[in-house]
Amino acid sequence: MGQVTYLPAQAVKTSTAVLPEGKHISRGWSAVYLGEGQDRMELKWRTNAGHLKQTAGQSSRLRITVALDYRDARRVEVTLLQSNELIGTVDIRYAYVFQPFEILLTAEQTAAALAGGLRLELKDGKQPLWIFDSLNEAEERVFFTPHLVVGEPESRVEEALNTMLSHHSLQPFGWMEGCVLDGLHSLRPLLGADRVDPVLDLHFRQFFNDHGDLLYEDLHGHKADGTFTTIEATLPLAVITKYRPDHPVIHKAVEFFEARGLKGGGAIMDEDMVSAEGSYTVAYPLAVMARHLERRDMAEQAIAQVLLRRDFLARDQHVYLRYLQRSQEHTFRSWARAFSWYCLGLVKTCSELKDSPFASLAGIAELEAEITRIAQAVTDWRQPSGLWSCFLDDAATGIDTSGSAGISAALALAAGRNLLPASYMEIAKHNLLELSSYLTPDGILTGVAQHNAGGMDLQRGGYRVCSQMGLGLWAQLYAYVNLASD
Repeated sequence: MGQVTYLPAQAVKTSTAVLPEGKHISRGWSAVYLGEGQDRMELKWRTNAGHLKQTAGQSSRLRITVALDYRDARRVEVTLLQSNELIGTVDIRYAYVFQPFEILLTAEQTAAALAGGLRLELKDGKQPLWIFDSLNEAEERVFFTPHLVVGEPESRVEEALNTMLSHHSLQPFGWMEGCVLDGLHSLRPLLGADRVDPVLDLHFRQFFNDHGDLLYEDLHGHKADGTFTTIEATLPLAVITKYRPDHPVIHKAVEFFEARGLKGGGAIMDEDMVSAEGSYTVAYPLAVMARHLERRDMAEQAIAQVLLRRDFLARDQHVYLRYLQRSQEHTFRSWARAFSWYCLGLVKTCSELKDSPFASLAGIAELEAEITRIAQAVTDWRQPSGLWSCFLDDAATGIDTSGSAGISAALALAAGRNLLPASYMEIAKHNLLELSSYLTPDGILTGVAQHNAGGMDLQRGGYRVCSQMGLGLWAQLYAYVNLASD
């Protein structure tokens, strides 16, 4: 039987640098600075005869995980301690907390690393790079420590589900963790509450204390306790409201939405920017709240927030990520995740409201019509593999698995709800199979376009990462396809 094994390293030499002022490592976690010279890191492994037998002749993946927002693009050189042989470089660009980075090691390199250790050194870094340390050797957190992963499972899809149903799928609070929570909750009717609920509770404990207070760091590593920093931070409220409808943070979210425009019936957005994210991070949570709180005004606003984005961002076959009202500028035309956020928010908002007392609101018909229109538009952009490139209208930008998973999940949900013909479910099934080739042995999704901190050049340049956020979108697709087959 195939098996995946994590071999955590012991850091025998680390930097003594302290965190930059105002920056914070995630609550309950610990990290170390990785730099040059005296700030480089040395890793060794405590191996026994069983480990050596298990890993003999096997290649591996060396992983480190970022512990603090990183707004730079640099390489970490990996060298064998005994021979000083450079065996690889880890390419880290504009990384976020809990994001793993890896390089592949040959069987010979793996054996040498286990026997003699490795040296890690950041080259020409301008921004401080902090990675998680051994985390007190807590078994449930081994994924985030410097480690080697060896072995091949019977099924990478099953490993992906196992990874989702664990601490390993944790992401920063906001839209990234929201994608994971949505994936977990989507799996609930398929895998059962007894498997999913303990994991939801585990994730909630990272961000909430026993009193329900929201405790987290924003994407820049600054304390953001008790607040929502942007409209992207509210996506988790959809699952929180479904799973814990009496949670005190729901009231805070309502206050936030009202302060951003809900109270006056206006656009809920950040400053003057209409964003595609808001279809998923604002309209969808509003629809869930409307259903559970029986608030007609919220239902009407959920519809309005989607239609606002239709009117400002959808142009013929394209969807823009952003529209800046003051400059009247559109940006990121046909970016895959812009399509993903737009489609997921559109379909999920419509689905939630059709299951609520507000199913007969006039705007529902407009949502249904837009689902039909945008589904045809997006399928016209498919690449030969069936997936979508990072910019749908530019195949040269390469496949983005996160955008492809999100778009496919929206199509699967819509088809499963009879909002689209069955042919769209076939597209979703095909893409689920195609995406399985991008899963690592322990079930993390690769081929993901990095988050947007690096701007247009990073998105168009073909750079790809591993991502639990992307895995959360994959999990939604997996759930909707398999629920329809039951």
